[in-house]
Amino acid sequence: MANLTHAQLLNLVGLTADGIIAERAYTHLETDSRKMNAEGVFFALPGVTSDGWLYLDKVAELGGLVAVVPKSLGLTHTSLLLIHVEDPAAFLVACLYSFFGRPPSSLVAVTGTNGKSSICYYLAQMAEALGHSSGLIGTFGVGPIGDLREASQTTPDLLSLHKLLLEMATKSVDFVAFEASSHALDQGRLFGVPFETAVFSNLSRDHLDYHGTMEVYAEAKRRLFSSPSVVCGVFCLDDAYAAFMAQGLSSDCKRYYYSENNPLADFYVTSLRLLPSGCEFVLCHPEGESAVFLPLLGRFNIQNALAALASLWSNSADKPLLISTLASLKGAPGRMERVLSNKGPSVVVDYAHTPDALKVALEALREHSKGRLICIFGCGGDRDKGKRPLMLQAALEYADDIWLTSDNPRTESPTQIINDAVDGVSGAEKFNIEVDRAKAIADAISTASPSDIILIAGKGHETYQDVNGVKHHFDDKEEAMKALNNYVD
Repeated sequence: MANLTHAQLLNLVGLTADGIIAERAYTHLETDSRKMNAEGVFFALPGVTSDGWLYLDKVAELGGLVAVVPKSLGLTHTSLLLIHVEDPAAFLVACLYSFFGRPPSSLVAVTGTNGKSSICYYLAQMAEALGHSSGLIGTFGVGPIGDLREASQTTPDLLSLHKLLLEMATKSVDFVAFEASSHALDQGRLFGVPFETAVFSNLSRDHLDYHGTMEVYAEAKRRLFSSPSVVCGVFCLDDAYAAFMAQGLSSDCKRYYYSENNPLADFYVTSLRLLPSGCEFVLCHPEGESAVFLPLLGRFNIQNALAALASLWSNSADKPLLISTLASLKGAPGRMERVLSNKGPSVVVDYAHTPDALKVALEALREHSKGRLICIFGCGGDRDKGKRPLMLQAALEYADDIWLTSDNPRTESPTQIINDAVDGVSGAEKFNIEVDRAKAIADAISTASPSDIILIAGKGHETYQDVNGVKHHFDDKEEAMKALNNYVD
């Protein structure tokens, strides 16, 4: 990053600096007082639990020399040079983009209770296939799609989000899809991010411990569409909140609606066939109809893929090429992710680790299955014990055969966790117990027929097994591939 002089800093708010102080250079901007030193500028922003201006003494203690504060507070400080502005957040964004670079040229923000992560993942893949260098910010990681690193939050804080965008721009990334959580929208973490397309997937009960009511939760989501940079909104017509969300758009914005099968939508499908390897259908779109094979499982993934398609539609000159990218989509890590092999049963890895999520995953796979539906799962240790028998009941209701095994036992006995799941549940003839997760996967695959579908549930994208506080390497996909490579029909 380039340096920012004190004179340049003041010039942005119409002030001037004289003498030696005018040439003082700053190398970084901060909103976290713990990261301050003499080379940083501190921006005192309002917070969720505490406000930045309460930490001015800490900034000075760590060597900070200057802080930007809200003018309305009339603050003074004996050690710090305070710059009083109307809106420190707006000033922060102006400083970033005036002196430290510009973000990637195409940004898409996705909000909703479910589907955000997958839509972003599909968007990044499709943009890459269209010739962009794409990046991702969300649950699956942050950075260029080929070099993702772990994310600490679904949507980072205001400064971190802007810094990530600037960082990706320096790596020649020109397209970024990012998740916009309701918390981030409520807390203003997306302020100043110049995204042009906003996407809404769906809304169901969630995060009411924070928002209080569904009305407040929905209103937080709708704020995405009233952002001044938005020129296009994409909405799931199948969701009851679609019209409410669309009201957030200004009248001159483009609107696209997608649906699984509603002909009132701009994008929907007909002639749907659910196969063990994916979904085959006719895509109806604003320019006609196209035959499509989508190598993803579950009706909900049809909607997620259509959301991504609609988001790219107006900016893609070659519509046939855009539509063709659907056929090369890879499942999001650990979300109904197929383990590809040329022999053996179809194997799917999914993060489902609650009774409802397990039910949804099994129901979705049932439609794709031509043979038996087999479920391998366990229950996490040091977590809600009450859901253990409920998970087994869900598996018994929707699967033909079950392998009950270990998940992340943490500090609990794996055998006791299994006993808790089995306690009071009938139908023992439908499930096998194998504590060793690797052996359970191998045994289930070796005894399945090629027409069967096997769901390995619970861990998804995780590549470890937590045992007594130690994370041992364990990857469901790796274990499944080993078993498939040894499969004998």
